[in-house]
Amino acid sequence: MIRVSWKRAFVHLAEPADGRVPPVFKPYHAAVALMMIGREQPLGRYELCENLSIGEGSARTLLKRLAESNYIAADGKQGQRLTAAGDDLFKAFSSDVPIGLFLDIAPLIVHSQAFANLVKGKAAKITDGIRQRDEAIIQGGYGKAGATTLIQRSGLLVMPPDNFNVLSAYERETILILESLRPEEDDVIVVGSAEDGNLAREVSMAAVMTLFDEE
Repeated sequence: MIRVSWKRAFVHLAEPADGRVPPVFKPYHAAVALMMIGREQPLGRYELCENLSIGEGSARTLLKRLAESNYIAADGKQGQRLTAAGDDLFKAFSSDVPIGLFLDIAPLIVHSQAFANLVKGKAAKITDGIRQRDEAIIQGGYGKAGATTLIQRSGLLVMPPDNFNVLSAYERETILILESLRPEEDDVIVVGSAEDGNLAREVSMAAVMTLFDEE
C-alpha cells in the first residue's frame, strides 16, 4: 500500500473549491466522517448527519466532497462505502490512530461526554498537552469543549507535563482506558470532552491532528 498523507488529504477536503467560500466543515469533520464510514460501512447519510455536530446541509456538502475526491461511493440504498482510494486513506489514518471510543470517565475530564483516540508512538510530540487542549477549545468553543492528553510511559498512564500517575487518583477511569484502548509504550491518548458526544469526538480528532505534520 502506498503511504497516503492522511492529514493533507483531510485538509484538502475542507479547502475552498474554485475560489468559492470555504465550507463550514473543517478537516477534522472530514476525518471523523471517513473514519465512521470505514468502521461501520455501509453507513447511511442520515446516520452520518446525526453523528456530526455540523448541520445537515454541511454534512451533505462533506459527503459530496468525499465522493468527488473518490473516497466514498453509494452502495445502493444501503449507504456509503469506501472506494479503493478511500480504503487507502482509511488504512493510512488507522495505522496512526487505530481506535477511538466513547468512554465513561467523567471524573477525569471537564465535561460530561468523553471520546478517546489512541495515537501510536507520538509521545515525543507532547510537551505539556496545552496545544491539544487549546485546539479543542478553539474548535469546540470556550467553555464548551476541551481535551486531556495522556501518555503511556514506563508501564504507566501519565499526564504531562509532570508525568502524573493517573492511576493514583483515577483508578476506575484509568483501568477503563487501559482495558479499552490497550496503549503501548510511547502511545498517546487524546480525550476530547464536551456536553455533546458528537462534539467530544470532533474536538478529540482536532487535537489528534496537531500531532501530525502535513506531508
